[in-house]
Amino acid sequence: MHFKYSAIAASMIAALSLTGCGSDSSDPSTPVEPTAKQIKVIDGYLSQAQVCVDRNSNDSCDSNEIIGLTDGNGTITIKAEDAKYAVIARAIAGQTTDSDKAGKLGNSYELIAHAESKVVTPFTTMAKLQNKTVEALATELNLDSAVVAGDYVAAKAQDGSAEAAKKAHLMARSLTNELAPSLADNDTEALSESADDITKVIEDSINNGDELDDIVIEINDDGTAESKPIIASLSDYLEGQTLSFVSMNKYYAQDEGIFKITLQDGTLTVADDTGASMTEAYTIEGNSLIHIEDGEESIEEFIYVSEQTSLAVTPQNDLNFWTKVDISGEEFEFPAITQTMIADQTWYFLSDDSTDHKPYPMLAKMVFNKDKNVVISEEGEEGFTIGWRIENNELILDFPEGDNDMYIKLVTKDNNILTIVDGGEEQNKNHFSLLVKDKALAESIVEKWGEEI
Repeated sequence: MHFKYSAIAASMIAALSLTGCGSDSSDPSTPVEPTAKQIKVIDGYLSQAQVCVDRNSNDSCDSNEIIGLTDGNGTITIKAEDAKYAVIARAIAGQTTDSDKAGKLGNSYELIAHAESKVVTPFTTMAKLQNKTVEALATELNLDSAVVAGDYVAAKAQDGSAEAAKKAHLMARSLTNELAPSLADNDTEALSESADDITKVIEDSINNGDELDDIVIEINDDGTAESKPIIASLSDYLEGQTLSFVSMNKYYAQDEGIFKITLQDGTLTVADDTGASMTEAYTIEGNSLIHIEDGEESIEEFIYVSEQTSLAVTPQNDLNFWTKVDISGEEFEFPAITQTMIADQTWYFLSDDSTDHKPYPMLAKMVFNKDKNVVISEEGEEGFTIGWRIENNELILDFPEGDNDMYIKLVTKDNNILTIVDGGEEQNKNHFSLLVKDKALAESIVEKWGEEI
């Protein structure tokens, strides 16, 4: 039997053509369709962080590039058409929460990661800022590269990587305090120096047998790095403690003074400055302290929590300042305000300017120059310049003749807030105010203060 070549050739070509039209992904001419992807934004898991896709590759979160907010697990879905772009995440003070900590974040910062990354972290950010791979950065920081490149929080639950992941998590937690509010404002050299200082303290902590999940490394005003405890939950902050608290409302502060409160095993005891006390039951849910007041349930929401300074809003439109420092006794000494705290710094002054029980929060920007001038401005108003100086551990603002000068005394401080009183005010009880470092945090406090919850 003889076959005609032309017929065989035609049938083979047809078969091969049909095969080529199938799903062979190895064919370089076949375009790869982009697919949607999920990413995680991590210091701890950051909830309510604003996420952008950097479509124009300018390392900036432009208004038309915002795609949404992360969920409670720090997760967000990137649409298929945006999967090829770098991702920028904005942690916003007063809005974003961190699974590591109680309350809202006290400082704003931005994170970035390239399009192929499944996580957006301080490590992907440092690598991008320094134009190096995450693996190279991990080597410099003496961290496990596989852990650093992924979800180091989840890796802490894995036997083979738990210790390396705890170390990486502590480094990430500490680096976020050194990141600028925007990517462009970061000083990469200073960031590297801070990372080196943090690394040394982490190694010391490991050698001392410290529990790495319980601490953060902070850079102090004098440039030294120091291990400090973190407050992982409101329960950790309140349970079994005696604290001081006072209203930030001028009217209530004058009328009630400073309270001392002890919380133990579901019972709280509150004593005023006359020694009178009362006892109530309480529970803690998330960032809220719930107790019975005048026969009704009262929910006090903590919007900012630190060892020295915590802030809570109440159903009575009040803002309370809480602290573990005993500020009520005669033995309390006002800490010194230093040049380093003030010179060449910008602070947002927040105070109640009302004359009755209803608060009237006022917010003013204060830009302190090294030449001992400060420019003060409120939103939408023209600023004015006055002199400032530090005498007897107080910050003195020299207002024009006819206005009272301010003699500012420091009560408590942390990296984000100075709690202060004006020693020049003629009153029998102190009126407390705040100097806030981050504008977003200051604005969020104003927004919450006076809001019904």
